[in-house]
Amino acid sequence: EIHLFSTAPAEDAMTAQFRALGYPFVTLADVADDEAARRIAERDLDVLVDLSTHTRGARPGLVARKPARVQITHVASAGAVGMAAVDFKLTDALADLPENDELLVEALLPMEGCVYPFRRIEAAREHPFHRANLGIGGDDVVIGAFVTPLKLSRRTMALWKEILDRIPRARIAFSPTVPWLRDAYPRIMTAAGIDPSRAIMLPQGRDDGENLARYGLVDFVLDPMPFGNVNGTIEPLNAGVPVVTLCGRTHGERTGFSILTNLGVTSTIAMSGREYVDIAVRLADDAAFREGVRREIVARVADSPIADMQGYARRLEAAYVEALARVVQAGGQ
Repeated sequence: EIHLFSTAPAEDAMTAQFRALGYPFVTLADVADDEAARRIAERDLDVLVDLSTHTRGARPGLVARKPARVQITHVASAGAVGMAAVDFKLTDALADLPENDELLVEALLPMEGCVYPFRRIEAAREHPFHRANLGIGGDDVVIGAFVTPLKLSRRTMALWKEILDRIPRARIAFSPTVPWLRDAYPRIMTAAGIDPSRAIMLPQGRDDGENLARYGLVDFVLDPMPFGNVNGTIEPLNAGVPVVTLCGRTHGERTGFSILTNLGVTSTIAMSGREYVDIAVRLADDAAFREGVRREIVARVADSPIADMQGYARRLEAAYVEALARVVQAGGQ
């Protein structure tokens, strides 16, 4: 049995999709933690999966009351809550090193394959994202960076400056999610010693298809660090666009590494800052390499297990069953 609980105060099209599935759907947005936990506990759940962690609207007080036998935090904000009431943090064998278990309150629960579901999206055929309309020169190398300003760390900007210095015709494309963020990117670039005129500001699309169409302008994408992308990596791969990522040791530094490795496209994974810069420069200067990576991405997305959502669901269910078994073996309820 599957039960759905919403802690969001507003309902939207996504809420309607969940309601349409036909499972019991309970709204807890206006219910205090004690009462909300009681209502969940009435369902006699084996496993409760927290999808909020510390994002907006999270309810850690509800989770702390342990209304289910086993509680798992799914991937969001690197997937860790830091609460003894949470038994496991869902991950995979690549997104977290085994040694990361020692740094967490929750135990790691690696599922088979990639922990991130690879949702396939088709780009809109009619859209406003054309180079001529946006003042992008035919010889410009466009680097995609559709990220929040919070991800633009000092190390990220230092490496991006080096890349831009080595590729004089390169420009970085940002796409602010809200208008008031538009001015943040030039300020961050200026602070990093990058001429803000090297930036391109793209509007958001009206839907997923239009947002994917933005990547038709992009030659390759740079993954930030230490908070790497997930959707910002899966989206360009859907469009056949290479993603350069720098693999580190923490979960946030291994998201792109997990996605690309599970996809089977590893030529744009860097293990050092120097390699990260060199791969980006090669993508800009070596057309044969860039097109080879693009062809490999398209082929892998078409037949890789990472894009098989039925298989993903089975692997996710297996992780839930394993979590319950581990608690039972340890003497739990």
